[in-house]
Amino acid sequence: MHRRDVLKSGIGVLGFGGLSGCTSGRPSDSTGSAGPRSTPTESPTPTPTETPVPFPETCEPLPDIDGLPTPPSELTADTAETFVRDFERVYAVATNDEYGGVESLRIHSVETVGSRYIVSLTFDAVPVTPTTGADGTTPTALPPDAYTHRAVYRLAEERMVRELRSHIDHSLLSQTCWTLESG
Repeated sequence: MHRRDVLKSGIGVLGFGGLSGCTSGRPSDSTGSAGPRSTPTESPTPTPTETPVPFPETCEPLPDIDGLPTPPSELTADTAETFVRDFERVYAVATNDEYGGVESLRIHSVETVGSRYIVSLTFDAVPVTPTTGADGTTPTALPPDAYTHRAVYRLAEERMVRELRSHIDHSLLSQTCWTLESG
């Protein structure tokens, strides 16, 4: 290590050490150490219960896709998880020409908010094998991470919303709402 690098490192450490009383929010005594910690006398404010995100005003009927599961007759955390897992495996492939199948599907959480269930998952789709065009060229393959997505489902007895999200920054890519007609 060069002498300058050593000096810069030492100055950085000393600089941060000298500011410890300033950044801790506690007064420092003459030696530079922080004074006694005060304990709060009030209890922290409780976090409010999450309000369910409203469903859109109108929703479409479930799509007519072969293999889609039937909505559960009784919605519980377990039936919501099973329904969403089976629905996503069929729906993701049927609605995207780039997907040849779902390689893995992981449920991250199943939350209950009021009488609704929120199921978060990640799935990796298997790309369709590219075919050679009439001119003999093959289309450029998408990058591997283009086949990884997140989906968040919000379910109630009468409706379901699917939010397709980016696996990188969790940004919303699309949102679809359906009515759930129990059989």
